[in-house]
Amino acid sequence: MKSNVLRLAAAMAALATHAAAFGQAASAWPTKPVTVVVGLQPGAAVDIETRMYTQKMSEHLGRPVVVEYKPGAGSTIGTHYVVKSAPDGHTAIMLTPTFTFSNLSYPNLPYDPLKDIAPVSLLSRRPSIVIVHPSFPVKSMKEYIAYAKAHPGKVNVGTSGAGSFAELGWQWYNSIVGINVQIINYKGGGPASTALMANEVQIALSGISQMMPTIKAGKVRLLAVTTAERSKALPDVPTMAEQGAPGFNYEQWIGVGVAAATPPELIQRLNAEFVRAAKTPEIFTRLEGDGTVIVGSTVEEFRQRIASESARWRKVAQDTGAKLAQ
Repeated sequence: MKSNVLRLAAAMAALATHAAAFGQAASAWPTKPVTVVVGLQPGAAVDIETRMYTQKMSEHLGRPVVVEYKPGAGSTIGTHYVVKSAPDGHTAIMLTPTFTFSNLSYPNLPYDPLKDIAPVSLLSRRPSIVIVHPSFPVKSMKEYIAYAKAHPGKVNVGTSGAGSFAELGWQWYNSIVGINVQIINYKGGGPASTALMANEVQIALSGISQMMPTIKAGKVRLLAVTTAERSKALPDVPTMAEQGAPGFNYEQWIGVGVAAATPPELIQRLNAEFVRAAKTPEIFTRLEGDGTVIVGSTVEEFRQRIASESARWRKVAQDTGAKLAQ
């Protein structure tokens, strides 16, 4: 009995020592430059927003917070780099919705996204918009659904790539409203929008800021926003859910994660610094024009979002037979 008590006391003392060490590490962090990995090419929307955060974090921390690019394979190259990094809070990865189904798109990944990356914070979210070629004879998503049902397999839908978030979003939408269309995959959102303006496809998704000049010029027509609620940037534009697709919510977002073995105290410290940067007035002012909503979530809120979206996209892939594997 006495030996058991001694062992328990020793174990509790060890835990207290580890906790104290983690607490000291969190208070001392950062002890060197912090690297934030972007798994896309420089110039992408994720990159632009990330550099806003890292600039503010550098100012707040008094140490360099730098962006490093590891593009390729749907951001999985960059994610794997962070999985293998030292779990000391000095290397993070910017995450987007593709992270939540990357194990479906790349079934042979050398890591498990949901187990090997720890969420830090959901930083922001934003809608996409639905645009059509001006010659396409529909002026609402309800008219689009009716047209597609009357012309099965005749409508071409442009996406940003095979296995992309856009393709999976359209597959989900098609299953909700019960239509049969041709999905045409391009190598990026830009080429898909170009194809739309050339009338190679009749409908596609885009970001708000990228396409508003083209909409105002009458080169494309705006039908809807993709999020569950209307966008403050386009308050008069109805959602897809309002127009015959109940429950549909396709939302771009940006968050941050670290290697799963990172101590919780360091994750909380990272959370505090990223959220602090995201909620600065300068960043809010720069981002609100394209409908961005600054979130700055807790660790647990982001964990729950990743889990729920992963489950959703797995079900969509199973129900629609979407071929996501690269």
